[in-house]
Amino acid sequence: MVIIGGGPRGLWAAEELLGLARERGAALDVHVIDDGGPQAYDPGQPEEWLINVRASVIRTGLGSFDEWRGAADPFPPRREVARFLAASWEELAQHVSPRCTLERHEGRVEKLEQRDGRWAVGGLLADEVLLATGHAPTWPGSLEHADLPVPVVMPYPASNLAAIGPEDRVLVRGAALTFIDVVRACDPAVFLPVTRTGRLMAVKPEFDGLEASDIIADGKALLADAPDTPSLLGALAVTARRLLERAGRTGDVDAVLAGTDRDEPDATWAVGLAWRECYPALVDRASYAGRDSLAGFGELARRLERVAFGPPPEAAEHLQDLIDSGKVDLTHLGRGTEDLAALVRELGATVVVDAVIPPPGVVEGTLEHRLVEQGLARIRPGTRGLDVEPDGTVVGQTSLAAVGRVTEDVVLGNDTLSRTLHDVIPRWARRVVPGPAEAHGIPPLTARLEPWAAELSADPARCRELIAEFGSPVNVLHPGPMLANVTELVDAGASCGVDTRIFFARKANKGLVFVDTVRDAGHGVDVASERELVQVLDRGVPGDRIILSAAVKPDRLLELAIAHGVTISADSRAELHRISALAGERTAHVAPRVAPDPATMPPTRFGERVAQWAGTGKLPGVEIVGLHVHLHGYSAADRSAALRECCELSDLLTAAGHTLSFIDLGGGVPMSYLDDPAQWRDYHAARRAVLDGVAEPFTWKADPLDNVYPFHQSPVRGEWLREVLAEGVAGMLTDRGLRLHLEPGRSLLDGCGMILAEVAFVKERSDGLPLVGLAMNRTQCRTTSDDYLVDPLHVTDAPDGEEVEAYLVGAYCIEDELILRRRIRFPRGVRPGDTIAIPNAAGYFMHILESASHQIPLARNVVWPGTLDDIDA
Repeated sequence: MVIIGGGPRGLWAAEELLGLARERGAALDVHVIDDGGPQAYDPGQPEEWLINVRASVIRTGLGSFDEWRGAADPFPPRREVARFLAASWEELAQHVSPRCTLERHEGRVEKLEQRDGRWAVGGLLADEVLLATGHAPTWPGSLEHADLPVPVVMPYPASNLAAIGPEDRVLVRGAALTFIDVVRACDPAVFLPVTRTGRLMAVKPEFDGLEASDIIADGKALLADAPDTPSLLGALAVTARRLLERAGRTGDVDAVLAGTDRDEPDATWAVGLAWRECYPALVDRASYAGRDSLAGFGELARRLERVAFGPPPEAAEHLQDLIDSGKVDLTHLGRGTEDLAALVRELGATVVVDAVIPPPGVVEGTLEHRLVEQGLARIRPGTRGLDVEPDGTVVGQTSLAAVGRVTEDVVLGNDTLSRTLHDVIPRWARRVVPGPAEAHGIPPLTARLEPWAAELSADPARCRELIAEFGSPVNVLHPGPMLANVTELVDAGASCGVDTRIFFARKANKGLVFVDTVRDAGHGVDVASERELVQVLDRGVPGDRIILSAAVKPDRLLELAIAHGVTISADSRAELHRISALAGERTAHVAPRVAPDPATMPPTRFGERVAQWAGTGKLPGVEIVGLHVHLHGYSAADRSAALRECCELSDLLTAAGHTLSFIDLGGGVPMSYLDDPAQWRDYHAARRAVLDGVAEPFTWKADPLDNVYPFHQSPVRGEWLREVLAEGVAGMLTDRGLRLHLEPGRSLLDGCGMILAEVAFVKERSDGLPLVGLAMNRTQCRTTSDDYLVDPLHVTDAPDGEEVEAYLVGAYCIEDELILRRRIRFPRGVRPGDTIAIPNAAGYFMHILESASHQIPLARNVVWPGTLDDIDA
């Protein structure tokens, strides 16, 4: 991808392109070639050269220009803008997505050629080229090479004007904004401006406290509906007269519109305001095919530019001072059409400054002109501009686009600093970076799907049947992948010589089908409440294959565990003594819970330190059969350290007469929801860009999502366990005859569940933000982390509709009822009755926080292909 032109529009294009690539997970190599044209925003310009639009409109990916500079004067020096643009380029370069590159080159592009469907641009081959060349460097009408009796000075760069001395009589061709620059950058004996119109630009009009938003709104509506140029002139006249009336002024509006006025300051003010403030409506009406029905509009626009877009007050006052002092002599202002050489002699000029810049549109000698000559582009009939589509694509091409001054007349109002008048560049970027064809989050985080889930999500009719039978949402469970996940861990332990037993963390999902699956495979279950324990016992899981790890254990729960020979994780010495007292004549199997050294890993509220457990002697009714650990996070190094501590404690407890057979590491076995690690890097790069203020938020109310699961990580499960057992840890266990117990929940349920929800409505928030309502509530896909960062699946057989980016909202009557907090893009539209599938949600997301608030029933749990799980029977 090549952008030719490194000015404000080239910057905007690069920002849009790379920003969209960041949001859509695209890989792009972007080359920006600064073609060496006149630098309107040169940091070396004089302080007196001011911008001609209000600073408040200037924004880039870096943010607001006014906020960046910490000031608010409305018309600051252009060189400040130059520094802001340079800082914006630097900031953009620091936030390029990991999949993308950005390179800037210096040089002038003289020619484009097509080679095998691509564009040859210098030494580069590009699939797409954007022309953002700005002002032409010269033009056939320039005086640069004119045969005049005195030297000709070009006004840019400003250093050229240093050749003008205090004795010079300077004839200036042109009396518009460039003339304003000239008179502020040198100090000759006199300036002698000449122009074909014989008129100076009027000072930029201001409302001066007048409230007229209603007048401007009405004017825009009239202009938008104007069928032809006379109607458009009439709409402008009506608007200007209403402004005059409200301000208590009078004047000949018609004369100003016709360009025949001579002394009509109030009417000039009113027409200038009407034209400028209604300009967005004019842009819409007079661009592209709209220009074809407005005969003479180009001349009208050039005429009214003088009254609407003149110099800021400071520059106008400086010019007036020069006129009043005689430094600027307006005697010959209207003689711009005469023979210039004769005029130089007549007026005794010693220097000529050419203050007429190259015109807009396609200028002879430019790259764009050569494209027209090659037949690769055309000038739109009746205009000066390169003919382009609304997304900037050059008519007749599919991979060549143009924006800015070269398209003037076809596109009205190509101000380089404003990003509000046109959406050409964003449209172009969306064409170049179409993004995934299927629904996805911003940025994409594509779920890894098991075959059964892929089959279901490709069957809209079956999804509708499940929702119709069981309600929305419905949790679809499939135990098939569970056994493979169990086997992976057991085999990994065995490869290290360690006997590894699996105890499914029941709290991760309440579906009884998963209890049955691990029971039948000969493994166990970790329970955290009386109800969980009762249900597991009722499913026929023997007590010696159950561990009770509840944080709070009422006596009734302990009694039940002791009665059935369930291993109890004792969280403290006090709890151990409670167990002893409850056991009576029975034997309670206990695994003291060890809190590892907080100097080496985060502190934990679970368990007590090795030193506190070390002196534990024999207690009545208690048999210490192992040790238990509950760690936060997924660090293999932390678990290795915890195992070392536990081995040391096991030696102390063995010496005290206890017989230990295992160390239970608890849960925290990592898994990955995403196959593509680049997507996870993309997400973090996109999030960092938002936090740094260089990208628009892609989450609800700019939620930073500080606490989320690592949806891609490596290693996972078996490979991770080998790391845990490396560096002698496996030997420490085997030397002591200790088994390793693990209590995975999430990682055992990897690939085992999907939530199906019906789209209930598609609407907009009161401010226009698109919303897609699902027949579910946010607790039905939520854990203690901030969000579920896996893309939902849009299941539909409806015809394609209009693309929308929306937030998924739920059934609870609160403002922040979000199902997912990332914005979701639906390239083919979305409709009520469609199904949204949330993949791989069996591990914790379905049940750990689910609520039946509002008396809305909990989701029902269905075992694929469609049998109600016994938990809901």
